[in-house]
Amino acid sequence: MKTSEIITAAIGLLLGSGGLAFIRAVFSGIGSLRKGARAHERESVQDLARARDKADERAASAEADRDYWRRIAGGYAYQLTRAGVEPVPADPVPPSARQ
Repeated sequence: MKTSEIITAAIGLLLGSGGLAFIRAVFSGIGSLRKGARAHERESVQDLARARDKADERAASAEADRDYWRRIAGGYAYQLTRAGVEPVPADPVPPSARQ
């Protein structure tokens, strides 16, 4: 038997026994699984992006509030020092310089 006869016989056997339908079903199933997984991944990435944006907004808002209160406290400290009130402690040391 020649190679072409073997291939022709194999194709005839597959087509005759429903092998082609089986192969098409397998590839169709794999394709639909991949499309579904990709859609789920896209949704997950979008959810993560939305969560990141909300977290960034919350962080920016908290930072703005913190800076506001620091400016207020600095202004009061300046006013008290100008009025002759001695700060306690007189020479503060930041936590990073204590060790």
